[in-house]
Amino acid sequence: MRTVLHTIRVGPVEPSFLRGLLLALFFLSGALLGHLYAGAWDEAAQTELSRYLTDYCAVYDAGGVAAPLLSCVLIYFGYGVLLFLLGFSSAGAVLIPALSGLYGFLTMHTVSCFARCYGRDGVLLAMGVLLLRLLFTLPCFLALAGEAWPLSIELLLLSFGRGRRSAPVLYGSRYFLLFMLCAVVLSIGVCCERLFAPALFRLAMGALE
Repeated sequence: MRTVLHTIRVGPVEPSFLRGLLLALFFLSGALLGHLYAGAWDEAAQTELSRYLTDYCAVYDAGGVAAPLLSCVLIYFGYGVLLFLLGFSSAGAVLIPALSGLYGFLTMHTVSCFARCYGRDGVLLAMGVLLLRLLFTLPCFLALAGEAWPLSIELLLLSFGRGRRSAPVLYGSRYFLLFMLCAVVLSIGVCCERLFAPALFRLAMGALE
């Protein structure tokens, strides 16, 4: 038995894995808060929300319209551009995890709002709104956050004189290439959002009838 235990050795955990795990935990924590916040609304706010979502569904049920291009660009590129820029700032050491939590909060808050108004069927409606968007934005968010966060931490340590022998933080081509790749993916996502999102939402509505 001892021989087996000596043979099986747990290797060192990759820092990138730990950072990814922490960012995922921040995302899930934000999602939990978003769900709890949606459930804490009073009756008047709930009535207004129900009226808004009913009107929202009616627009798409009548044929729907593609989301404005500028709105789509902001929704798809907003997080990615912020993460890329925060990689050049020591403030990103705190703001990047906070941004991950905010992303989770807003995503789950939307799902919970639909669920509170339409019950379990509301989850399907929310997926009609969010699924396509999350397929493109969430992987890019996690990839960019995973690269930008350690750079921000190094800048923060450097500002306190605790960096790697106070050496300057180097931004390799990998960081810029990743951002360019994400920009291409998100651009495709914007096109898909405008072309297919209204049809997906109407399909979700049709499945509930």
